[in-house]
Amino acid sequence: MAFGVTVDNNNVSGQQVEEAGKYNVRILDSSEAKQTSTGKDMAVMNYEVTDGPYAGGQIRYDNIVWDETDEDSRKRSERNFNTMLVAAGVPEGTRVDSIQSFVKGMAGKELSVTVDWNEFNGKVNLNVKRREPKLANGSEPNGITRDMYSAEKGISQSNVSRQNQQDQQGASNPFQGQQGVDISDDDLPF
Repeated sequence: MAFGVTVDNNNVSGQQVEEAGKYNVRILDSSEAKQTSTGKDMAVMNYEVTDGPYAGGQIRYDNIVWDETDEDSRKRSERNFNTMLVAAGVPEGTRVDSIQSFVKGMAGKELSVTVDWNEFNGKVNLNVKRREPKLANGSEPNGITRDMYSAEKGISQSNVSRQNQQDQQGASNPFQGQQGVDISDDDLPF
């Protein structure tokens, strides 16, 4: 049989988290240290749910910013990072000297996150609200889906449907809206 695939948004690998709630998660290696557009250090944390109906699903782009604009901002930043370190079971007194060390050291650690739906620039995604130690009784989805949140907030369902498709693919589809793609045999890597 010759190779042939038709793009189908409902036939993709990976589990998707479809409800807000509390989830036991593992911090993924894809987490990274970056800078915000204003030049502040930031940890971008990505998680994988470890149990329950969404085990294997990902919660991505939990941005934790280090802000030294003033003393209150610095203290708040320190508390935010410390909260995550304690939730992940990092021993008391451990010193972390950089965002890069923080991200690298947190990879593979487990904790729980509380997530809720949030709309930003017309897109509805899960947003981490709290970080705590792992839940002894397992993950607890709360039943509120993206569609329910969008309906309650009056967000266009076409934007939500498009976002659902993009989330399932893991990224925007560069071939969206095209009938086909012609690739020469000379352009193939094999």
